[in-house]
Amino acid sequence: MIKIPVDLTQEQKTVLAYFSIRQLSIVGPVAIVSVMQLVAFNWPFISGWVEFIWKMLVFISLNGISVSLAFIYLEKYDCYLSEFVIRRFNFWRSQKIYTN
Repeated sequence: MIKIPVDLTQEQKTVLAYFSIRQLSIVGPVAIVSVMQLVAFNWPFISGWVEFIWKMLVFISLNGISVSLAFIYLEKYDCYLSEFVIRRFNFWRSQKIYTN
């Protein structure tokens, strides 16, 4: 019987052998909402090329942030960027402010 070593430090890629459940839960809803705003939503008081450029800017910004949160691994902190941001926010929220 041959034993294959299992890497327990990496996330298991369960969706299409490329996404983990965490990555899909971050990227999926943002991608759906950004495509919906690109197709169906009209910005008030903006029309023509300005509206198209604004929609593309919003689309690229939202998807860029979600993909970076899902896929960027920080070696120094041994966690993904999404976990790091959550930890930083919780740490910032737990700090006490002392005044005289």
